[in-house]
Amino acid sequence: KDDDDVVIGKVFMQEFKEGRRASHTAPQVLFSHREPPLELKDTDAAVGDNIGYITFVLFPRHTNASARDNTINLIHTFRDYLHYHIKCSKAYIHTRMRAKTSDFLKVLN
Repeated sequence: KDDDDVVIGKVFMQEFKEGRRASHTAPQVLFSHREPPLELKDTDAAVGDNIGYITFVLFPRHTNASARDNTINLIHTFRDYLHYHIKCSKAYIHTRMRAKTSDFLKVLN
């Protein structure tokens, strides 16, 4: 719910959606910010600045007997995966900012 998390999450999801194109076996990923997808149009789905919706488009190859358990596992753990990457991105940005500050202080001294 932190504003920084929302911004980093949106950027990550846009990159995640684009990165799917590199793998032809991955399901299509749709991401919408603020507004729910059309599948939830006539429901009481929440709408707001810090709300996003992720849709995975699954095909029979994702739900056949040999792939079903892996697909369920990956979707089930996606939220943790997303939160982990948001936190890592924030840590990386803070590390870079500290390094830049240190470099500027060296120049000033």
